[in-house]
Amino acid sequence: MQLKRHIPNAITCLNLFCGCMAVVFALKGWLGFAVAMVMVAAVFDFCDGLAARLLHAYSLMGKELDSLADVVSFGLAPAAMMHYECTQALSHKISYGAESIPWELLSFSPFVFAVAAAIRLAKFNIDTNQSEQFKGLPTPAAALLISTLLIFATRSPNLLPILHSTYTIPLLSVLVSWLMLSKMPLLSLKIKSFTWKGNKIRFIFIGVTLILAALSLLFGWHWSVTILLILCSYLLISLFLLF
Repeated sequence: MQLKRHIPNAITCLNLFCGCMAVVFALKGWLGFAVAMVMVAAVFDFCDGLAARLLHAYSLMGKELDSLADVVSFGLAPAAMMHYECTQALSHKISYGAESIPWELLSFSPFVFAVAAAIRLAKFNIDTNQSEQFKGLPTPAAALLISTLLIFATRSPNLLPILHSTYTIPLLSVLVSWLMLSKMPLLSLKIKSFTWKGNKIRFIFIGVTLILAALSLLFGWHWSVTILLILCSYLLISLFLLF
């Protein structure tokens, strides 16, 4: 019985470990591996909460550990990805002279996203009104949005020049940071029971997700397109049904 209360925290530690790997891969420019680790971390992040509910193994330590892991996996890792891509975009402007200092500083602007993620998680921990719905974009969703956008853009010859323009990534990091810190009501995906009552919106979203997954297999969409469509449907369903 003592062992089961450690299972959710062990899963959270796997989330953190994947986040650390994602940061290293991102700074090396291995974007595909970095995104894969963020996605695996998101699976562990979902599973630790599910395990805590199923095993009745809630703890204050688990809550704090989860937030610390999320700061790395869904805050620092996506920021590191954007930093690398921003450095690539500004490489022709950065030299060893003093005139390149503003551009070097601009390349660090994506870490605003990591700061916003930390603030978002801290606010979530002290806000008791975010059990049924979130205020602002959850950090895992924001991280997946950034990650899949980067993958999609780097694979597209038409979008890559836009991604590597001077201000695209800094503006993207600020925009998604604002979404995280806003008070926009968004659906919480925590299912406490499997009854229709109280979970209607969640089941609608799950149905839309399954339809998009089926269409992806049917038409051969790249997985990044599917995830972007799922995230967009999450935002639209939340805004339409919760506002």
